[in-house]
Amino acid sequence: MIPTAEPHAGPSGGLLPFVIGTAGHVDHGKTTLVRALTGVDTDRLQEEKRRGISIDLGFAPFRLPGGRPAAIVDVPGHERFIHNMVAGVHGMDLVLLVVAADEGVMPQTVEHLDILELLGVRHGLIAMTKVDTVDDPAWLDLVEEDIRAALRGTFLEGAPLVRVAPPAGTGLDRLLAALEEAAARVPVRDAGGLPRLPIDRVFTVTGFGTVVTGTLVSGTLEAGQRVVIEPGGREARIRQLQVHGRAVERAVAGQRVAVNLAGVDHHHLQRGQVVLQPGTLAATTWLAGRARWLPRAPWPLRHQERVRVHAGAAEVLGRVRLLEPARPWAPGEEGWVAIRLEAPLVVAPGDRFLLRTYSPPHTAGGGIVADTGRPWTRRQRPARWLDAFLADEPARALAARLAWAGRPVTVAGLARETGQPVPRVEAWLQAARRAGEARSLGQGVWIDPAALDRLAGRLAEVLHAYHQEHPLDRGMRRDALLHALQAGGDPAAGQALLEHWLAEGRLALDEDRFHRPGWRPGGDPGVEARLERLEAVYREAHLAPPDRPEAAAAAAGLPEQEVAALLALLEHRGRLVRVAPGLWLTPAALADARNRLADLQQRVGPFTVAEARDALGVTRKWALPLLEYFDRRRWTRRDGDRRQLLVGPADEDGGGPVPARVPPGTGGQRDPSPNRGLNR
Repeated sequence: MIPTAEPHAGPSGGLLPFVIGTAGHVDHGKTTLVRALTGVDTDRLQEEKRRGISIDLGFAPFRLPGGRPAAIVDVPGHERFIHNMVAGVHGMDLVLLVVAADEGVMPQTVEHLDILELLGVRHGLIAMTKVDTVDDPAWLDLVEEDIRAALRGTFLEGAPLVRVAPPAGTGLDRLLAALEEAAARVPVRDAGGLPRLPIDRVFTVTGFGTVVTGTLVSGTLEAGQRVVIEPGGREARIRQLQVHGRAVERAVAGQRVAVNLAGVDHHHLQRGQVVLQPGTLAATTWLAGRARWLPRAPWPLRHQERVRVHAGAAEVLGRVRLLEPARPWAPGEEGWVAIRLEAPLVVAPGDRFLLRTYSPPHTAGGGIVADTGRPWTRRQRPARWLDAFLADEPARALAARLAWAGRPVTVAGLARETGQPVPRVEAWLQAARRAGEARSLGQGVWIDPAALDRLAGRLAEVLHAYHQEHPLDRGMRRDALLHALQAGGDPAAGQALLEHWLAEGRLALDEDRFHRPGWRPGGDPGVEARLERLEAVYREAHLAPPDRPEAAAAAAGLPEQEVAALLALLEHRGRLVRVAPGLWLTPAALADARNRLADLQQRVGPFTVAEARDALGVTRKWALPLLEYFDRRRWTRRDGDRRQLLVGPADEDGGGPVPARVPPGTGGQRDPSPNRGLNR
């Protein structure tokens, strides 16, 4: 579901940059050819110059005759440095396969070709170098025939082949013309995607600090932008951007970029990490996808085999879980795999990965990422889902992810999961909605229509069972309800689902408790009778109620296990008020207490706890928590060891002014009205 663009289709209609990569056997003249084309010696290391072979990646700016800017990535050809070669392939738009005329196709020619195919390079041409070292034209024809045979069935079958002798300049004009023609068929990188810069070099520059380089494979980067480097989660700011040594304010996908980072030490960075926009992609230790085991693989691929996994500029170890087919794969087979990585890796659906054997290392397979972050098993019917995740039509791929989730998900979550910008994901979801494959719950939350129907049925079952088992409870708390529905996950998604049902009338809310519409706790006559018996105990006790719920249960002749729920229900209905833990009073008792304190204050002014105790006719055990309750309600104000009863303050529940004397039976009541909303 990676979007493509028309060739050369830049946002302003200009010519967008792209990357040319070399490939081929060691000592076949790749670096010499690059120097002839660009004037740049890409062998920058002293050891490379001493040994006369490329060891690491080299880079050179380049411009086609027609003016289109490009960069050339020169890769090492020696088998010992394959891991460095692979790190450069992810950024290639077009490959220049180099084969020496005096040797023809060699082992690394073949291995490089396998790597290019597995990592998704689809455009290129062939340069037959060193033609000036061969005097026999028939030999050149034979070598060309050998090359064509080796390329049969690959993406380079039928590609232009140009004979060149770089030191003498022979054939370079024809090669440039062929590059111009091939470049016209190369789609531009996804400049509208999330910015992703796999790091292939890390170094410092005096006066500037940490610098990383890489090919910007998607999106744009701008000077001053905040970024994060994953894996590791290190945040930084882009101090400066350079493209081929020239400072720029903005770099676009397809360019080789040097990024001067502020706020991060170069010792904490390494090849294989990725510069990202914060809050987008995260590193993962699981990936799943479609894989192919090469016909040239040295042995069958076994379940849980340890392999080297290459993606972007990174290499990590991992173990392959064979999903389908489940038996060992013979060389040449393909199917679905899940890979448990031994170190985090930044990949997204649609990315390519390479598999090399652990020891000795051989290029043996590779594939395309369909999903990340989940440990897929054979029981999950992975072929059906993973294939749908890779659908050519992005809207259908997102619909498949909604169906797999089976619960509400946020647009932001889908964007992180797919590695795509939020506006693009929203547009694809709208297309899925029009096709009847997605349903919006509002607030940026979406769900599969069939999953919504299943959850609605489950909602009715869960609430019915809960009310049957807890007839005295007002309903379920939010987290408990979502857990029972198996619809948790992102809190925003769960809230949107519940609010959708509230709006539909499938669900009702009483303060913080969700219940079936029309449900009233304790509605049967037996419960009402028990409530009346318990309330009578407190009504008769007045200001000296039972000091424990168990004592109240005994006085009312009720089971102890019921009394807590009954007290909560009486409190909710406003028939009792919880003054302190374990202490309940009737509203009438509270009103009487206030009236007694009002009379006391008229006689003595501000009063002490002892004076209040005597006026109330209770022990200090009850007087102190009762006065503290009055303080919390702002009915009294404490000043040292004395209190003053306030006349007409605003009640903390929003009840308005409170008179000095309150008619019995009206104090301390709560608002029992349901459906106050989720965001109180």
